[in-house]
Amino acid sequence: MAPVKISHVVSFSSQDPKYPVENLLREDSLHPWLSCPQDRSRQLRVELQLEKASPIGYVDVGNCGCAFLQIEVGRSSWPLERPYLTLVPCVALMTPADSKLEQNRCSVRMFKEADFSALAVGQKWDRLRLTCSQPFSRHSQFGLSFLRIRTPLDLPQHSPSLQQGPVACQLSTPMGPMISGTDDLSASRSSREEEQLKSRLQQLEPGPWSPSCLSRPARMVLSAARSRALRP
Repeated sequence: MAPVKISHVVSFSSQDPKYPVENLLREDSLHPWLSCPQDRSRQLRVELQLEKASPIGYVDVGNCGCAFLQIEVGRSSWPLERPYLTLVPCVALMTPADSKLEQNRCSVRMFKEADFSALAVGQKWDRLRLTCSQPFSRHSQFGLSFLRIRTPLDLPQHSPSLQQGPVACQLSTPMGPMISGTDDLSASRSSREEEQLKSRLQQLEPGPWSPSCLSRPARMVLSAARSRALRP
């Protein structure tokens, strides 16, 4: 499966200037896109332009406090009034109880073709629209920590001990109140925790340890851990 790169942001409904929507385009690090603190609509929407029209086989999403997510696809050549097609119907990323308590805010959902609407499978798309909402917590910021899109050209690697998507990879440590930075102690602890996680994944993965050879679920577990460590 080949990565599908995002070219630019076509439009968006809200963002925190400290955590803008352009963070979704970054592949070198994990920084979230978060709602504006003054926004009370409790809904976020972003429309993304892909570098080229491609069939979509996999979508991996890092959650950062959203209760619900819906993904739609379209084409830049379509007229503005033409509705997009649903790729992933509205799915729950957090329970109402977790939303109110601000627990389990960080998770990874992994979607494959079997999870997509039949009309959207097998066609080429160059527009992606994501709609997130959080109706259960009135004051907390929410958004997405990362977005990865891949084609269905190659078969994903399989691991006997890790389940293929959609998967919610919950992190072991609940997400506390948002902060703007981390101190040296937190960074050191995060590094140790990541090394411990890598060691455990190494035991589950067949063959020698290599990040480039990890199965897709294992890579998403690592991404979720890094997102948790770098959360605002």
